[in-house]
Amino acid sequence: MAALLFDGFLAIRITGQHRPVGAHSSTDRQARMIDLYWLRDTLFALPLALLIYVGVGVPWALIVLPRRDWRLRMLVIALAFTLGPALVTAWLFVLGTLGASSQAPLLRFDLSLMGILVLAVVGIGLGWRKLRRTTAEPAQHIPWSWDEKLLITLIGTAIIVRFVVTAYWPFTAYDALWVYGFQGRLYLLDGFIPQTIGYYPQFMQLQYTFMQMPWGNFNDHAARAILPFLHFGSIAAAYSLGRLLFTRRVALFTAAIWVLYPHMGDWARIGDLEIPLAFLFTLSAALFLYAWSMPTDGRRRYAILAGLVFGVAMWTKPTAGAFVWGVVLLVVVELVRGRFNWRGWWPRFEVAALTGLACIPLGGVWYVRNITLGLPALVFPHFSWLDRATQSGDLFSWPLLALTLLLIYLFTRPHKPDWRLVLPGFLLVLVALVPSMPDVLRAINDVVLAIQPEGTGIDLSRIDPPASRLMLHEWALLALGVGLIGFALYRYARPIRHESNKQPVQKVVWGLLLALPYFLTFFYSYSYHARLSFAIVPLLILPSAVILTYLFPEAAVTRWSVGKKMLVGLAVIVIALPGILIAWSGAAVEDDWLWTNRYPDDNARYAVHNPSIMLLKTELDRYIAEEGREPVIIAPGEQRLHFFYPLMTIEEFALPTQLDELAGATHYLYGAQARWRYADAEIAPGDNQVVSALARPEIFTRTVYHTDASFRYELYEVNLVPRFVEEETNDTLNVGYLYPQEVVFGEGIRLVGEAPSARQLRANTLYLHMVWQAVGPIDEDYMMAFSLYNADDDTIYGTWTGPVSPGEHGYYRTNLWSLSEYVRDQRRFELSTLDGYEDFPDSLNYQIRVSVVDPETGESLPMQVDGELTEGGFPLFSPFYVGGE
Repeated sequence: MAALLFDGFLAIRITGQHRPVGAHSSTDRQARMIDLYWLRDTLFALPLALLIYVGVGVPWALIVLPRRDWRLRMLVIALAFTLGPALVTAWLFVLGTLGASSQAPLLRFDLSLMGILVLAVVGIGLGWRKLRRTTAEPAQHIPWSWDEKLLITLIGTAIIVRFVVTAYWPFTAYDALWVYGFQGRLYLLDGFIPQTIGYYPQFMQLQYTFMQMPWGNFNDHAARAILPFLHFGSIAAAYSLGRLLFTRRVALFTAAIWVLYPHMGDWARIGDLEIPLAFLFTLSAALFLYAWSMPTDGRRRYAILAGLVFGVAMWTKPTAGAFVWGVVLLVVVELVRGRFNWRGWWPRFEVAALTGLACIPLGGVWYVRNITLGLPALVFPHFSWLDRATQSGDLFSWPLLALTLLLIYLFTRPHKPDWRLVLPGFLLVLVALVPSMPDVLRAINDVVLAIQPEGTGIDLSRIDPPASRLMLHEWALLALGVGLIGFALYRYARPIRHESNKQPVQKVVWGLLLALPYFLTFFYSYSYHARLSFAIVPLLILPSAVILTYLFPEAAVTRWSVGKKMLVGLAVIVIALPGILIAWSGAAVEDDWLWTNRYPDDNARYAVHNPSIMLLKTELDRYIAEEGREPVIIAPGEQRLHFFYPLMTIEEFALPTQLDELAGATHYLYGAQARWRYADAEIAPGDNQVVSALARPEIFTRTVYHTDASFRYELYEVNLVPRFVEEETNDTLNVGYLYPQEVVFGEGIRLVGEAPSARQLRANTLYLHMVWQAVGPIDEDYMMAFSLYNADDDTIYGTWTGPVSPGEHGYYRTNLWSLSEYVRDQRRFELSTLDGYEDFPDSLNYQIRVSVVDPETGESLPMQVDGELTEGGFPLFSPFYVGGE
């Protein structure tokens, strides 16, 4: 009842005055209902999300943190939002794994909730015990400055906008449909994790499953109710990175830049692994670097915490493993820096070792499970993705920003570096990087076109790989520029170097070294999308945040005049707006989707980003409704369709090359993904009987043909029955006339029958339906020749030559015919395609004579009629009339 009342409350009727037909606008139509079902479902799901992230997470975060750190609220939140879902998904994994081994649906709401409540109660009990046995340290309240309050307001605004956008939209991104959303639905239906599932770990998928359990059916908005928590967790982690290593102001700057980073804002609604991975990678880095930088006391606790969080990162996505290489790099650098002082090096090695050991339980369980089941422990992306890596100058944007801020800061000090080294060095860096920065190139092009509207703009060829990649001379310029600046800064810093300057620089360098292996992997292999760098972006932001605190110290900022505060505040807002609004504007082409009911339900919203897939879904739903059964689909390479039909038989890994391999299937899906899979297996369309036969209408009926921005889909209903018949009749072969003679061309091509469409050829097009049969081996690809023969003067006036069943993807090559297979051949002849057709004599005695030709030699195959060699081609049964009106 409450749900019904709430449903009615959230349904807002918008009515407008009556308008004549065609006079309505996009925002005022005759009458419609805006259904806020998405908000209702999200709000109803929030208590479950709060149970996971707060009810379980907060007590356990307080347990593992020392009492003095309880005052670090963002650290508590970050750890709570890590440990809560980690413990919950570990419990769900146990249920899902045991259920799979016994084929029992243990992954259900009652058992899941029972375990979660136990985790919460135990955590609360232990937390209460710790509260009573420890003493809080007094914390001094320090008020926020005006600029810090402004940043907090902007962060809050961005969070609210992203919450609305995330709640409104279902899963629409490729990976979310292919893996995480699909698996969440699959486990909901099966009640366990099938033992055939491998690839990505289960941190997100199991949460999606649990969040939908109370509905008993698919509900994207309930599943996605966890996303705002992970989004806020990434903010808390970025803040904790700055807070643990530096100051509250550095922490806020780090968090603000991360939140207002447009790519992050655009990706907040997606629901894949990148923001959760950034959250966990950043938090583990913050804890590890904090332990690394501590003198002695307490470092082990934070090293273990870093390892636990890193284990959750590995439980999320295997690319988090680059963190290990960052730790190894730090250990090696520290050993070399200490000149192999083993005693001094050991404490930091201990930090690294404890971090590694602590990550194993949760971080390794999925990979061990895969190995145990005979699945690959890791599945790396296809090598073709490596070719898409841009390796361009814009990938150095964060270091370039930090360098720019550093130079601005230094050149506003009384004591300055040598500009004669810095200026040419900085210009060399820009010359090296800017030519391959896509956004800069587009901006310059827009300016050029604005100045010269009729011009062609600048060369944009370097936007896409491989042209986007830094060239050898650009690497040389970059190295030279960095070398000049580095030398200038070394000369500048050497006389004034002391411990107060040394420690911040060391911490920044440690953070960059920790991120370096991940950055190199991203740069060379996966730089085709900015989201794949999210894991290290807060670490890359940290230097800029540190420099900004020196450039704008709190004491100086608070003394600014009102006018200066307003001017700087306005500038900050302008800079922040793209990062805030991108979540809204990036969700759809039109920006009025929330209040116009442009997309009234989830199907309409799926179609915004997946138009072709939704056409497939519409057609498959029609088939199910009309046939009363689920289709069986052979869909090479298609990964998203499972999301809508988790239990349907959709063979995405099949690569059929013979029509017999489609036995039992009702549909075959061909398109961009299938072509890619066949090409990857080095199977050419001309060697593929299935693809070559797509234009055979008796076997394949195309029901969907659509191309969107990225994909083309062709859905065919499959009917293999006409290929083989037990008895040759006019009905079974669908022809009007069966030849009484045995007509065989070469050793294996038999002409069975025909069905002409008309007798008059002057003003009409002739459609000829013929049937062939493979009665022996056919080793070559032959063409069929149809000659227009006039019996009155014994003359051939022209010949139409072509393959069987030509289509978009080739034709049905004779060397692909199966033994005993009947092949229907539909022809379309137009007299006007023959040379000199205007001068053909009128006659009632034209015939079509058929022969089979070798296209390489132009010679006709020998023809036998009832075993006797015959020349001149085989005359079709029906004569034709040429001439007259």
